[in-house]
Amino acid sequence: MNLTFKLKNYKSALSFARRLLELGPLADMTQQIRKLLQVCGENPVDEHTMEYNDHAPILICAKSYELIYKGNPEIKCPFCGASYMPQFSGILCTVCTVAEVGNDAKGLRISPFQFPKSNILFHLQLVRN
Repeated sequence: MNLTFKLKNYKSALSFARRLLELGPLADMTQQIRKLLQVCGENPVDEHTMEYNDHAPILICAKSYELIYKGNPEIKCPFCGASYMPQFSGILCTVCTVAEVGNDAKGLRISPFQFPKSNILFHLQLVRN
């Protein structure tokens, strides 16, 4: 919000300030936001163009920090769920550093069908003791 104001992108700063007010900030910040709303409301024009649509839901690529708009291709980290642009498939996740981005990792799954019936009773007895 402050950066867009300093860059004289008053329309964008106005949008960010309204969204921030909806979150219920502290009293000090609320006063600053209201002053910014008043100044930006007089001249709601952006001096610089930005690749941002405040009406579309977005995700942020965890590697390049570029916006990924809903409907555009994306891949995810199977462990933490961080979103990436498709060109980063196969790299180690920069958020959790545990999994390879784009791979399928189902994790540990235990099913009663994995064990014969006699083994299930044995495992249940071990758990009870």
